[in-house]
Amino acid sequence: MGKREAWIDSCRFFAIFVIMTTHYLAMFLPDALLLWERMPTMLLLGGLTGKFSVAFFFVLLGYFASKPVRFAWKGIALYTLRRYRQLCFFVLVSTLCYLLGSYGCAWIFHTPDENVLRVLSDGPRYNLLYAVRDAFLFEENYNATLWCMRQLFAASVLCRLLGCLPEHLDRRLRILTTLLILSLSALTRSMWVWVGVGALGFTLRLVLESDAYRRLCEKPAALAALFFAALCCIKAPLPEGTLLYLLQGVGALLLLLALFALKGVQRAFAARPFPWLGKRSMGLFVVHTPINCLLASSLCPILMAHLPKAAALILGYCLSLALSITAAWLLHGAYAKGVRAAG
Repeated sequence: MGKREAWIDSCRFFAIFVIMTTHYLAMFLPDALLLWERMPTMLLLGGLTGKFSVAFFFVLLGYFASKPVRFAWKGIALYTLRRYRQLCFFVLVSTLCYLLGSYGCAWIFHTPDENVLRVLSDGPRYNLLYAVRDAFLFEENYNATLWCMRQLFAASVLCRLLGCLPEHLDRRLRILTTLLILSLSALTRSMWVWVGVGALGFTLRLVLESDAYRRLCEKPAALAALFFAALCCIKAPLPEGTLLYLLQGVGALLLLLALFALKGVQRAFAARPFPWLGKRSMGLFVVHTPINCLLASSLCPILMAHLPKAAALILGYCLSLALSITAAWLLHGAYAKGVRAAG
């Protein structure tokens, strides 16, 4: 593809939106997660789980990061440094705000949940220590959402290197390189499998450029088969683990191949404000869990005490979404301003 299209950014927002919704339900209404396991709601919800959305986000990350560039050590080093600096900034600022918010919520509302209680019990000395470790070592002391931040950083750098592979190199050989990376990541039998899932974004880019894919786009039956194959991978009846994550990554790849052929769907996805939100998806990913924790220690108990449960949950969700979008907007704006000021 040439220019970056708005609907792809929207896809990133939709992936983060599902993750945010899943995490909100897990914190405030955990029984609702059973809807994904019971009939008939499991058919309606399909495979739109938090883990599949992570796989979808990783494949898109790999797609963007593997944009073809000429190899140069300086260019790779600068890209790695910029990516690391961005992630560190987002995590550090959001964590420091969360620490201040935790003390403020405990002082004003006197209803700290278990996460905020942990912040208070650690004390300022360890608060700062853990904040630095979270930001620069990508740990998850205060934000459980950061469990995949190391893999996300590694996947982006790896995909940048894949994008440097010479274009005259046979496409099949480059796809085999991706499959080798995927296999090696799976052999670790750990969360590093997500690096291989990210590398599938490079495969997505290569397949989109092939003549075989263009011919496939002209056949409605072939596109229907892509959707069905994607659904089979996404809804595979497997316990959570390496094999399931691999299949969900493949399912995300197949789903994106189908979406790239559907112009009508792309026009719908490109509707405002979704592309704008998609460009701030990393900020949304980082801030939404701390915001949920602060809401659980402040306004949500008040809402639960004075409103019917359904109304309180809906209002709390709207607050979580609005505050997350505002915080992500401020975070991205501050980072962009800092980058411009630095030259």
